[in-house]
Amino acid sequence: MSPRRDESGYALVALLATVAIMLVLLSAAGPYWKYLIRNDREEELLARGGEIADAIARYQRKNGNALPSSLDVLVKQHFLRRPYKDPMTKDGKWRFLRPGDALLPGMPGAPAQAGSGGTGLGGLTPTTTTTTTTRPSAFSQPGQGIGQGFQGVATTNTDKSLRIFNGRTKYSEWLFVAGQPRLIGRAPTTPRPGAVQPGSTQPGSTQPGAPQPGAPLTPR
Repeated sequence: MSPRRDESGYALVALLATVAIMLVLLSAAGPYWKYLIRNDREEELLARGGEIADAIARYQRKNGNALPSSLDVLVKQHFLRRPYKDPMTKDGKWRFLRPGDALLPGMPGAPAQAGSGGTGLGGLTPTTTTTTTTRPSAFSQPGQGIGQGFQGVATTNTDKSLRIFNGRTKYSEWLFVAGQPRLIGRAPTTPRPGAVQPGSTQPGSTQPGAPQPGAPLTPR
């Protein structure tokens, strides 16, 4: 066998080994790239949904708490830069949330009902059009928000989310509603009434070694 043929054989083996290593690396990096793409879409959902909710709140302030009929109305009146699409779906269509739709009762940061005195996003007092009911899953069907006014949007993607948004871990339960806080991560736990926090004492109790009420003081 000639030296040139030997060299070409070694080069072919090295090329095949390189291709095999690249395939292994690509297969290992596949889940990581999928994670990055999903994370980017999730961040885009938070940004777009938040902008739409804020635009609705500004529209209500200027129009006597009336609700916009479509995203195009918000764009034409300069409350929204453009009619954003849902980044979590192929068709880009939002689920429009309308007055009377169930807004997941018990959700941390859910809009307070009228007369409760609660405040929403940016110190806004939720209007009477933002209501919560106990009807199960009475969401509007996907559409363009035309006709009856809408108070928020949500995606139709039902996958489990990477982040926790207002206590919810499914994208379809991420509701972007005007006047509603948007909390990312787990909500802080509220101590139970009467619970004793570390380093504190119950009313009427004393710390170890403290003099009892009415007891004579003794010099140390």
